[in-house]
Amino acid sequence: MPQVLFDTHAAARKLEKAGHTAQQAEAVVEVVSTATELVTRMAQDLDRIKYQVDNNMATKDDIAALRMANKNDIDELRAATKEDIAALRTEIRVGIAKIPQVVREVLREETPTIQLRSVMAAGSLSFSLAGLAVLVLTDEFLRAIALEHSSLIGLMMILASSLALLLLARPSKS
Repeated sequence: MPQVLFDTHAAARKLEKAGHTAQQAEAVVEVVSTATELVTRMAQDLDRIKYQVDNNMATKDDIAALRMANKNDIDELRAATKEDIAALRTEIRVGIAKIPQVVREVLREETPTIQLRSVMAAGSLSFSLAGLAVLVLTDEFLRAIALEHSSLIGLMMILASSLALLLLARPSKS
């Protein structure tokens, strides 16, 4: 920052030559000197303020540009979010549409196992009942016990068949 140099001695001598007394010349030079310093300091302050405004403060145009950039960013995010939601909806719809096909495939794979277990259970139960019938019919002592305790035997057979069905109804571990 250029500083104004003021030669107070030369100014005082000029004022004395113009007809001022030495005291008047000194007073005028002192006032002019103080005013010059004040003007110089004010010019420096103004330069600093101008620098701060130019380099650090936003203008109305800057704020408007920033506002527009933010609006564009928000619009892009909204569009991206809408696209993401639409893509997720499509994926969900496709997944839901595939559910019946997946269920059919699982049933196709599991049906033979279920049928085999059912046939084995029915055969096993039939052979057990046939064996019991042959045993009771051929032995008179057992026949007498069977006739005497038929209600208890019937209840036990129902419980045994229920237990067998519960064991067969368990899901397979494979």
